[in-house]
Amino acid sequence: MNYIDPKFFISAPFGNYMTHPNALSVRGTFTYKPNGNRFYSIIKTLRYRRRLRGWTNRLGLPNPGLTAGLNNAFPNDIISIAELERGDFARMHRQIALDQSLELNLSCPNLGKTLPWDNIHVFPNGHRKWCIAKMSPLTSPEEIQYVIESGFKQIHFSNTLPTEYGGLSGPELIPYTESLIGTTRYEFGNDIEIIAGGGVDSESVIHRYMRAGANHISLGSVWFNPFKARRLLSK
Repeated sequence: MNYIDPKFFISAPFGNYMTHPNALSVRGTFTYKPNGNRFYSIIKTLRYRRRLRGWTNRLGLPNPGLTAGLNNAFPNDIISIAELERGDFARMHRQIALDQSLELNLSCPNLGKTLPWDNIHVFPNGHRKWCIAKMSPLTSPEEIQYVIESGFKQIHFSNTLPTEYGGLSGPELIPYTESLIGTTRYEFGNDIEIIAGGGVDSESVIHRYMRAGANHISLGSVWFNPFKARRLLSK
């Protein structure tokens, strides 16, 4: 594991708009078919909750669809994808190049339904530089095991936390992510590459995640303050 020089990621949806030479942008999240208007959803649902010390949203994966996402992708981009209906992953697999780097969003809390992950095994194929499973802060050890047995060797902890206001980003996620890193290292060893995210707004949080066993760091809601995010990436 690399404790000195982690690779940074800019998480979706911030990766649609932000780039940095020291980070990989994750673009999306894209679904098989277009799904609503991203700008309208942001204006309608994105709020800062002082009591929760973070941002909440009910975006529900608004996006122009997978075809548009692939057409606008740069060669080194990682494309984030998610299912809206069971079987979408199988349909998306037929459309995506075998060497396209991907992140599978397996845990959006605002879809209003839970879909089985019965087609995720088709994506890890040895040709993709990145094939990442992005998981919920409430992920169980059994779910981690299922994802690993499906071929994933790169896991992103974690997505937003479900609340009454929608998915929560920010420092409330830190203990969840830290616990999931520890569980994965204890149960599945050092062969799994872990990307840690949630509440990363200072060097101290980065060091905390790296000490817990993360390989890489994902920056999300800190991009609401682009100057702070760029300072972290320039250290």
